Amino acid sequence: MDINEFISVLHQSKQQAIVWHHQTTSFSEHKALNNYYDEIVERIDGLVESIQGIYPRIESYTLSNPVNWTEGGSTIYFKGLYEFVQKNRTAIPYQETWVENQIDNIAELIAETLYLLSLK
Repeated sequence: MDINEFISVLHQSKQQAIVWHHQTTSFSEHKALNNYYDEIVERIDGLVESIQGIYPRIESYTLSNPVNWTEGGSTIYFKGLYEFVQKNRTAIPYQETWVENQIDNIAELIAETLYLLSLK
Protein backbone atom coordinates (compact mmCIF):
# COMPACT_ATOMS: atom_id res chain seq x y z
CA MET A 1 0.00 0.00 0.00
CA ASP A 2 1.45 3.33 -1.03
CA ILE A 3 0.75 6.37 1.12
CA ASN A 4 -0.68 8.16 -1.93
CA GLU A 5 -3.23 5.36 -2.38
CA PHE A 6 -4.16 5.49 1.33
CA ILE A 7 -4.61 9.26 1.22
CA SER A 8 -6.52 9.03 -2.08
CA VAL A 9 -9.09 6.73 -0.45
CA LEU A 10 -9.53 9.22 2.38
CA HIS A 11 -9.94 12.11 -0.08
CA GLN A 12 -12.49 10.02 -1.96
CA SER A 13 -14.41 9.46 1.29
CA LYS A 14 -14.72 13.22 1.74
CA GLN A 15 -16.15 13.63 -1.77
CA GLN A 16 -18.49 10.69 -1.27
CA ALA A 17 -19.77 12.14 2.00
CA ILE A 18 -20.46 15.49 0.32
CA VAL A 19 -22.48 13.85 -2.46
CA TRP A 20 -24.56 11.81 -0.01
CA HIS A 21 -24.95 14.85 2.27
CA HIS A 22 -26.70 16.62 -0.63
CA GLN A 23 -28.78 13.61 -1.65
CA THR A 24 -30.09 12.12 1.60
CA THR A 25 -33.59 12.82 2.87
CA SER A 26 -32.64 11.94 6.46
CA PHE A 27 -31.78 14.91 8.67
CA SER A 28 -29.60 12.83 11.01
CA GLU A 29 -27.69 11.33 8.07
CA HIS A 30 -27.37 14.81 6.56
CA LYS A 31 -25.76 16.12 9.77
CA ALA A 32 -23.54 13.04 10.27
CA LEU A 33 -22.16 13.32 6.75
CA ASN A 34 -21.63 17.08 7.16
CA ASN A 35 -19.64 16.45 10.33
CA TYR A 36 -17.54 13.80 8.57
CA TYR A 37 -16.53 15.84 5.56
CA ASP A 38 -15.78 18.90 7.71
CA GLU A 39 -13.57 16.88 10.07
CA ILE A 40 -11.82 14.57 7.61
CA VAL A 41 -10.35 17.51 5.68
CA GLU A 42 -8.40 18.68 8.75
CA ARG A 43 -7.28 15.17 9.66
CA ILE A 44 -6.05 14.35 6.15
CA ASP A 45 -4.29 17.71 6.00
CA GLY A 46 -2.54 17.14 9.32
CA LEU A 47 -1.41 13.64 8.35
CA VAL A 48 -0.10 14.66 4.93
CA GLU A 49 1.65 17.83 6.09
CA SER A 50 3.39 16.17 9.03
CA ILE A 51 4.57 13.23 6.90
CA GLN A 52 5.82 15.65 4.24
CA GLY A 53 7.72 17.56 6.90
CA ILE A 54 10.04 14.55 7.27
CA TYR A 55 9.57 12.52 4.09
CA PRO A 56 9.21 13.35 0.37
CA ARG A 57 6.02 14.94 -0.95
CA ILE A 58 3.11 12.63 -1.58
CA GLU A 59 2.17 12.67 -5.26
CA SER A 60 0.06 10.83 -7.82
CA TYR A 61 -3.27 10.86 -6.04
CA THR A 62 -6.16 9.06 -7.71
CA LEU A 63 -9.86 9.71 -7.24
CA SER A 64 -12.87 7.95 -8.67
CA ASN A 65 -16.41 9.14 -9.19
CA PRO A 66 -18.69 9.05 -6.15
CA VAL A 67 -21.83 6.94 -6.25
CA ASN A 68 -25.38 8.16 -5.67
CA TRP A 69 -27.09 7.81 -2.32
CA THR A 70 -29.06 4.67 -1.55
CA GLU A 71 -30.81 3.68 1.66
CA GLY A 72 -28.19 2.16 4.01
CA GLY A 73 -25.40 2.70 1.49
CA SER A 74 -23.52 5.19 3.63
CA THR A 75 -23.35 2.80 6.60
CA ILE A 76 -22.00 0.02 4.39
CA TYR A 77 -19.51 2.44 2.84
CA PHE A 78 -18.17 3.74 6.15
CA LYS A 79 -17.88 0.22 7.62
CA GLY A 80 -15.78 -0.70 4.58
CA LEU A 81 -13.74 2.49 4.95
CA TYR A 82 -13.04 1.69 8.61
CA GLU A 83 -11.91 -1.82 7.64
CA PHE A 84 -9.71 -0.35 4.88
CA VAL A 85 -7.98 2.02 7.32
CA GLN A 86 -7.41 -0.71 9.91
CA LYS A 87 -6.17 -3.25 7.37
CA ASN A 88 -3.83 -0.93 5.46
CA ARG A 89 -2.39 1.22 8.23
CA THR A 90 0.44 -1.26 8.86
CA ALA A 91 1.43 -1.23 5.19
CA ILE A 92 2.18 2.50 5.31
CA PRO A 93 5.96 2.87 5.44
CA TYR A 94 5.91 5.53 8.18
CA GLN A 95 5.55 3.82 11.55
CA GLU A 96 6.31 6.72 13.90
CA THR A 97 3.86 6.95 16.78
CA TRP A 98 2.69 10.40 15.68
CA VAL A 99 1.69 8.96 12.28
CA GLU A 100 -0.12 6.10 14.02
CA ASN A 101 -1.89 8.60 16.31
CA GLN A 102 -3.13 10.60 13.33
CA ILE A 103 -4.42 7.43 11.67
CA ASP A 104 -6.11 6.53 14.98
CA ASN A 105 -7.87 9.92 14.87
CA ILE A 106 -9.09 9.19 11.34
CA ALA A 107 -10.37 5.76 12.41
CA GLU A 108 -12.07 7.39 15.39
CA LEU A 109 -13.88 9.86 13.10
CA ILE A 110 -15.10 7.03 10.88
CA ALA A 111 -16.35 5.10 13.93
CA GLU A 112 -18.12 8.23 15.25
CA THR A 113 -19.73 8.74 11.83
CA LEU A 114 -20.99 5.15 11.88
CA TYR A 115 -22.61 5.82 15.25
CA LEU A 116 -24.18 9.08 14.07
CA LEU A 117 -25.50 7.35 10.94
CA SER A 118 -27.28 4.83 13.21
CA LEU A 119 -29.37 7.60 14.80
CA LYS A 120 -32.79 8.38 13.42
